[in-house]
This record gives sequence, C-alpha cells and structure tokens, in this order.
Amino acid sequence: MATATDFTISAAVNSSAIAHLEIIRAEGDCYDLLVTFNSSDKVYRYAWEDEGECERWFALLSNDEDKAATSWGQLFNRALKHGDIEQIEV
Repeated sequence: MATATDFTISAAVNSSAIAHLEIIRAEGDCYDLLVTFNSSDKVYRYAWEDEGECERWFALLSNDEDKAATSWGQLFNRALKHGDIEQIEV
C-alpha cells in the first residue's frame, strides 16, 4: 500500500528578503506556503499551483546544504512571476 508523503516543513532561511518559510498542509491533499519577510512579522500565505514545485521547495528546505545555497528571494519571485504560487488573502 502506498502512503502519501508529508511535505510539511518549517525553516529559517538565509536571505536578504525572507526570514522564514513554512510549507503546511491545507485542505485536502494540498499544501500552502507561509512566508515571513525580514521587513515585517506578518505572515503571508500562498497556494501552490503545482504540487511538483511544492515538492521541489520541500527538498531544498530539507537539505541544509541546498537550503544554504539557494537564493530564496529569487526563487520566491520567480515562482510568483510564473504563477507557481498565488497569494491567499487571510
């Protein structure tokens, strides 16, 4: 029997723009991205448009070397620009 992978993770990141990232389980089998920027304590919530992109971010956040080598601001902006994530008004 196959079991679903849990892609939840919470991690502080080394970025000039982003302080903290968290992937959480949303309704059903979906996941959302929570982002805290260095400029504010407010948490912003984004929905993933593509589960594969969520899995890729989870893999990067799960590996300390990859996490440190990733430009999180660039990755975030690229995902937003390409529609991989969309902000959810809370």
